[in-house]
Amino acid sequence: MRSLAREAVFKFLFSQLFNPDDEGLFTVLCKDLDDKDKDFANQLLTAVNNGKEKFLIEIERLSIGYKLNRLYNVDKCVLMLGMAELDNFPDTPVAVVINETVNVAGKYSTENSTSFINGILAEYSRGKDNG
Repeated sequence: MRSLAREAVFKFLFSQLFNPDDEGLFTVLCKDLDDKDKDFANQLLTAVNNGKEKFLIEIERLSIGYKLNRLYNVDKCVLMLGMAELDNFPDTPVAVVINETVNVAGKYSTENSTSFINGILAEYSRGKDNG
């Protein structure tokens, strides 16, 4: 199930903030996924890592009134996850990507984070449509 794959990628991204040398953790986080979902998780993680600088710039640009260093690390990781999927998986509907990303935020972040993340990803997706 892609939801579990997204969650595994999120957990790995967040863990990398504190222990960047634990490459084996991703394998552990994906151990219960089927091959198709493991492939999706690997592609999504690669997409986040390849676009990380761009995503952080976009997060700061779209977070009006907030500096990047003031945002919760959980929220930054969740937003990068959603942005990477929006950019790299055009077959997944935008509404599904945003909903799934908000669900991850709802599970791991603050109560207010879900609406914040929903708004940032909606604006990001609109910018992609216009750009």
